[in-house]
Amino acid sequence: MDSSIIGKVDKARKYAEETERVSVTSFKAIFDGKHNIYEVAFDSGNWFCQCLFFTTRGVCSHTMALQRILEDVLSTEKAAVEST
Repeated sequence: MDSSIIGKVDKARKYAEETERVSVTSFKAIFDGKHNIYEVAFDSGNWFCQCLFFTTRGVCSHTMALQRILEDVLSTEKAAVEST
């Protein structure tokens, strides 16, 4: 491994520890649920899921699980305003 890549790996490790540097504004994920596989999306602070529960309630176990997993990097309205 050359020295330039070693520096990048070290920098990436430091960045990964500083989650406040990252604000995720949108993404799509495949969630392998207990009964089916669903596409879950996050865009501009809004969640979406293909499951029936989400379509009737606007929230579901799939979106709540991803919120917990990604809580440190999901963009909130406040973070979006601060970056402008």
